[in-house]
Amino acid sequence: MDVWIDLTNSPHVHYFSQLIKKFEKEGIDYFITLRKFQSLENIIKLYNHMSNYISIGAHGDSLEEKLINSAKRIIELTKIIKDNKPKVAITKHSVELPRVAFGLNIPSIFIVDNEYADAQNRLTLPIVNNIIAPEGINKTILRKQGGRNFLTFDGTCEVANVNSRLKNILPLNRNIVDELGLNKELPIIVMRSSPNSSYCNGKKDILPDIIKRLHKKIDCNIVVFPRTKKQENLYRSLDVVVPKTIDSISLLYYADAMIGAGGTMNREAAVLGVPTVSCYPENILGVDKYLIKRGRMIHTKSVNRIIDYVLNNLGKRNNTITLEDPTDLMFEKVCECLKR
Repeated sequence: MDVWIDLTNSPHVHYFSQLIKKFEKEGIDYFITLRKFQSLENIIKLYNHMSNYISIGAHGDSLEEKLINSAKRIIELTKIIKDNKPKVAITKHSVELPRVAFGLNIPSIFIVDNEYADAQNRLTLPIVNNIIAPEGINKTILRKQGGRNFLTFDGTCEVANVNSRLKNILPLNRNIVDELGLNKELPIIVMRSSPNSSYCNGKKDILPDIIKRLHKKIDCNIVVFPRTKKQENLYRSLDVVVPKTIDSISLLYYADAMIGAGGTMNREAAVLGVPTVSCYPENILGVDKYLIKRGRMIHTKSVNRIIDYVLNNLGKRNNTITLEDPTDLMFEKVCECLKR
């Protein structure tokens, strides 16, 4: 087998879809492993050309669960990778792929766009062969975590996510607004709660306050993506739409504003030109600073400022600059490794 790809989060499906299409076009063999996490398996099933995958392991909520599940996953992956003998491995922020690849002497390519995921980065960056990172990331922090051999691109990883849809690898769902029962006469505001990750645990969720204030100010559709069942129950009580697993990029394509305490959906919205407010509760990532400098996003945790920005910018798209898609860079690096 030529290439091993490990997916550990839902957006990774969109991110790697163009690369996999290139593999198929060029006759490069590949296989996919993934872990059970949120809607990852539901999303990958939307892509017909990515239907063959091996599901191994699951995400953990507590630190103890994370450690145990990761250790178990490493063991199971080692058994599979030993039999498949890939020539190169590639992933985005998987903790397990670098450790298995290093142990089996397989060259690895690691995509990183979060310099503040300190625990994950310290476990992975020192043992990968090549790191692909957005230009805006703080490489000083990555070097302290053990990173080296950087390849950079002038954009964000979410450009690849969005292009997977705009270039029809998976066509946009043009019926998404009707399927959600939204009022087409009213603006659509999308929201996302903060990550259920070790670096964001315990932070206050300000989305309920924002929802209440917006309801008092304007008539609008509000669609909220929770992370937990508790959040889901709370949001539903606030007269908003809480969808099941849906195609969020298609929804963002029609959105008039995005408010997110996470990262990926914010950046996907910003890449699409949607007025975007990040209320991420931790240190703001270099990729977010990059988009802020380019006028694609603002960052604030002030409810008043969030409300003002959204009301003043509803529907005002900004697509004035070109952002680089990292797919070609990944493909070139993989091909370089295959020729060795």
